[in-house]
Amino acid sequence: MMQKFSSVVVILAFCAIFCNCCHAFVLETKKNHIISSSSSSSGESRSQSQYQSKSQLNLIPTEILSEVEGSRGQFFLWFFGSSGGAGIALNAFPRMYGQVQYIQSLKGSEPSFGGDTLGLSPLCGYPEDLSIKDLEKVVNNKMTVGQMVQKFPIENNFLSKKGYITFDAFELATKGANPLAVRAVFDTFAQSTDVCDPRIAQEKIDSYKEDISRIKGSLFKSKVTGYASIFTLLFLLGLAEFVASGHARDGWFHYWKLSDGLFNIPAYWI
Repeated sequence: MMQKFSSVVVILAFCAIFCNCCHAFVLETKKNHIISSSSSSSGESRSQSQYQSKSQLNLIPTEILSEVEGSRGQFFLWFFGSSGGAGIALNAFPRMYGQVQYIQSLKGSEPSFGGDTLGLSPLCGYPEDLSIKDLEKVVNNKMTVGQMVQKFPIENNFLSKKGYITFDAFELATKGANPLAVRAVFDTFAQSTDVCDPRIAQEKIDSYKEDISRIKGSLFKSKVTGYASIFTLLFLLGLAEFVASGHARDGWFHYWKLSDGLFNIPAYWI
């Protein structure tokens, strides 16, 4: 907690120092701009004086001062606001990749009863179709989800202590069943790859006991929901960074245009 608090203080201090520096720079800009305008020859126009002041001293012309200040403030708002989401994504993607690799490694896993398969869609991301008999063994476990949570508490897991069913506990409770079928049934709970509300999990299992084919639709829905969540997160992060880059241009490179070339951006610094 203290480390997070210290990080916030450092960021706020940096912003305060930066804003003060910008304010002082703008005041000096106004002064230099007025001096430059008054000392120009009678044959020079006011626009030429402003252009020389900008190109030689990288000063902020007064006519765009308010727009520049507003853009700089918006840049920090969008940049730091999106950084939190980016941190969550960077933390989640390795875990999701590891999950995909784990599921792929379960191809041909034993024990398996074989027989008729569920008819699973390839879009679900499983390496092979699921045996109906393997799924029934998982679903027809004599223990309820609540009993699984109590009998197999997971150490150092806060949600497990609060009564949530974790995949580790579910896996221990269905020991002897086909590993791929165990993973598939848990994935249909669709709340998280590793934890779920026991009430929701029990409701799902009870419905599968009535009709085992419901697993196919539930698994497809959970996977599509997961893919949609990833796409939405990436889209929002991309949008936020795009908006932030636009404010950065208006705040520090106001006169630069795409036609001027990327390598010429430093020449337009103000």
